[in-house]
Amino acid sequence: MYTNIQKYGGDFRNVLDQEFTSSKNVTIASGYASLDVINAFEKPFIEIAKKGGTSRLLLGMAFYEGLSQKKLDAVTKLHNTLQPFGNNSGVFVTNGRRYHGKVYQFDKDNISNIYVGSSNFSASGTKGNIECTVPILNENQKVDLVAFLNDLYSPSYSISIDKAEITVPGKKKIVLNKVERIWTNLKTYDTKKTTVDGLPKFVFPLDRVAEKEKSNLNVYFGKGRWSRSTGKTKPRPWYEIELIASNDLNSQQFYPKGDFLAYTDDGLIIPMRTQGDYYKNIRSKESLQIFGIWLKGKLEKSGVLKKYEPVTMETLEEYGNDKLTFYKFEEGKYYMSF
Repeated sequence: MYTNIQKYGGDFRNVLDQEFTSSKNVTIASGYASLDVINAFEKPFIEIAKKGGTSRLLLGMAFYEGLSQKKLDAVTKLHNTLQPFGNNSGVFVTNGRRYHGKVYQFDKDNISNIYVGSSNFSASGTKGNIECTVPILNENQKVDLVAFLNDLYSPSYSISIDKAEITVPGKKKIVLNKVERIWTNLKTYDTKKTTVDGLPKFVFPLDRVAEKEKSNLNVYFGKGRWSRSTGKTKPRPWYEIELIASNDLNSQQFYPKGDFLAYTDDGLIIPMRTQGDYYKNIRSKESLQIFGIWLKGKLEKSGVLKKYEPVTMETLEEYGNDKLTFYKFEEGKYYMSF
């Protein structure tokens, strides 16, 4: 094993240095990578591809969390250099699900050395942090891991980085101007003059969707959208959400049907709509992001949710509420509380 502690195998970086110089093919799938390590192994990646081998790197969190401009420039340059050599060489990102694993495959003439553990392809992962990464010795496990990596690199789970629109944090606003204008122009009301005592209500249990990473509450982590103008795939907007009500929910007496106004517990009036079969889709009317700015915004303001993290049951537990409640004032008007 390699822990970055001398008496327990030492630095995993030493393993990488040795493997890159003696391998015909290299496949790395890591959640994260650091700029210095990408730069350090740029030439070894290229040398393997030049000799006719496969040389590929997958960054599992980049599509959803973004990359710094310098890191994006570095991996784009590496990809553009590797791709012309063929053999599926290049830099890739996962699309449709986040990948947080760390698997390293190095092929010699007749053997593959595969390492699995906690070490990201980064300075901290290969030297700085205390980690634990082990070589795989069982041949059946090696076969399974090779199949897993090949599947991970397939179009089912990933795209090459030149086909992905990667966000540079701090450079691109999360809320688009059009959506921002809708949000800032929402009407308000005085919550102190409103009471929900005795009103009939409908309750949507959010724990039903929080458990699913790609649910419509976490649509950001689903497959990205292809843009005709850029020819690239980009993540869905961070605040885009809608709720899908199952039949036991949308059949309830006070479930909203069609267009309605949601008077929120913090004084906003949001035009909402339920649509689709049995009015199962609950969404904000003018943009799906308006509902998300309100609901995710509450979680963010309370400190339990950070951008580019999924809403989970733990998130709701820390927030202190796992239910969205609609109190019916009259037809077409509801008080929405979370």
